[in-house]
Amino acid sequence: MTKLNLNNKNSLDVAFESIDSCFGYVDHITYQIQKLISFYTAGELDQANETFIEVVDLMDLYIQLITKVYKVIRKELNVQSFKDESVQKLEIHLLSVIKALLQAKEKNDIIMLCDLLEYELIDNLTQWKIKVLPELKKLKNF
Repeated sequence: MTKLNLNNKNSLDVAFESIDSCFGYVDHITYQIQKLISFYTAGELDQANETFIEVVDLMDLYIQLITKVYKVIRKELNVQSFKDESVQKLEIHLLSVIKALLQAKEKNDIIMLCDLLEYELIDNLTQWKIKVLPELKKLKNF
């Protein structure tokens, strides 16, 4: 008989583990975006369309995850607002880039789509990785 080992972790522990996972998740999304750009550049539209859907789904999951992490940290650490203005601007920019991507896709504007992916979305995700996620990790010692 095998034993089932369940670690009882509280929501704050899970939130901080999620932050650790976000670094790799951002790298994965960035890789998928670069792959998507190469499909569009090569004119492989079927592959590009599939990968576009995957990137949008990955971004949706990332936004949901980071939103839940914020809620748990705020609740568990009784921190009213730990988002500074630059983080809020980054969030707003991320959502506006996603909206613009969807509009460019709807219009079938491949040039705009690739520009947004390469110069806006990858940059935004990189900022999350080098600024926001490390700041969130620091809250573990709060």
